[in-house]
Amino acid sequence: MTTTHGTVTREELRARVDALPRVHFAHLPTPLEDLPRLTEELGGPRILVKREDATGLAFGGNKARHYEFEMAHLKEQGFNAIVNIMDYHSNNARVTGAAANKMGFKYVLILKNAKDRVIQGNLLVDTILGAELHLLDEEESDRAEELADELGKRLEEEGYKPYVRQQHAFPKYVGSLAYVDCALELAEQLEERGITEKVRFFGVSGRSLAGLVLTARNLGLDWKATGVAVNYEVEMKEYLYDVIGGAQEVLGLTNAFQPEDMTVLTQYIGEGYGIPTEAVIEAVHMLGKLEGLMVDPNYTGTAMSGLIDQIRQGNLSKDETVVFLHTGGLPAIFTFAEELAGYTGLAAATQVSSP
Repeated sequence: MTTTHGTVTREELRARVDALPRVHFAHLPTPLEDLPRLTEELGGPRILVKREDATGLAFGGNKARHYEFEMAHLKEQGFNAIVNIMDYHSNNARVTGAAANKMGFKYVLILKNAKDRVIQGNLLVDTILGAELHLLDEEESDRAEELADELGKRLEEEGYKPYVRQQHAFPKYVGSLAYVDCALELAEQLEERGITEKVRFFGVSGRSLAGLVLTARNLGLDWKATGVAVNYEVEMKEYLYDVIGGAQEVLGLTNAFQPEDMTVLTQYIGEGYGIPTEAVIEAVHMLGKLEGLMVDPNYTGTAMSGLIDQIRQGNLSKDETVVFLHTGGLPAIFTFAEELAGYTGLAAATQVSSP
């Protein structure tokens, strides 16, 4: 990240965040934990984990922070129904439903590539949450936005004021906005441990990680960020670079996020989104075996596989402190039960045959 001088004090930034409309249902602050056995195993820099999987709200995750701000925004604007389009094993879909239920909003969920899928993982949770589900096959998925518009009109006819998320700008930058709040929380936790420099955040490349970077730029913190891509189809320019300015504008920040502020690694995606590589499966088992910590095969497992590989290659300095941003996604573990149960690497030493 380009070194910048702080343009706002921590107290000023906290006041700006606290002035935003917000509801409170996430379990905050989330823990910052050491991973000493993983650190020892890899022989690399000290590794800590920011437990964003522990936010509560239907298995938790980073989206719980997002929705504290987004649900308050919807309430302020008078909306009382949400139409959402996501992929069949989306974490966003799950947490949106939980947050909508907390607010008493009707929730209509369009899931692409979901027709005839086994009801498991996030899809099972969506069902338990009572979402009005529209499960599309591959061909129908191409017209998902058209269907969302139709459903929005139907809701209006039924007397609702629907919020069709894909039609609005706020959902595109609220993740970074929410993670400015998280960054302020993290700064205090790191200082309590005496860690004030050479901090590298590692996680899925996206809006949450970018919120930490935006904060560091404007507070003048010695933080760097490495993001791991999980999907070939997501263009960082459209998904992040073109929209994060919304968070900067809302908070009145001078220093803008720059693409070079986050190193993005694309070599860990494998065949594509939702297809865990052998390295991802290894990472899931390694974290479970060494630290009793679960990571998921889609997002955090992919990011962790990248971190493990980067340390093994010697690309991270041993005098850095690595903070792994655990953004949740845990129901996906059960969606990929067959792949995970069939792993014969680390787990083989712990398997015991039946007598």
